[in-house]
Amino acid sequence: MRDNQVIENMTLLAEKLGLSIKFDEFDGKGGWCKLKGTEKIIINKRLAPKEQIRILAQILSRYPVDEQAMVPRVRQMIEDARQEMLPEPEPTAPTTSEE
Repeated sequence: MRDNQVIENMTLLAEKLGLSIKFDEFDGKGGWCKLKGTEKIIINKRLAPKEQIRILAQILSRYPVDEQAMVPRVRQMIEDARQEMLPEPEPTAPTTSEE
């Protein structure tokens, strides 16, 4: 699957979830916002396709997409983004036994 197909699939998924999505030219990368009660994704269309995919995957990973139909590659990218966003577990101190 080509990057532009992945972007198209992620865009359709975002729209199914009720998100408004726009690709435009501006300074910055883009992201999620809520404007007048509408959740929006804005992506800088000058970014490389892989960067657009990364941003979309990060945003979509915050939504309940498990029951949504999507191609396996898109599902895996969203799951990978979800795992990257999880906080690192705190290190545990080694235990010592006193005898």
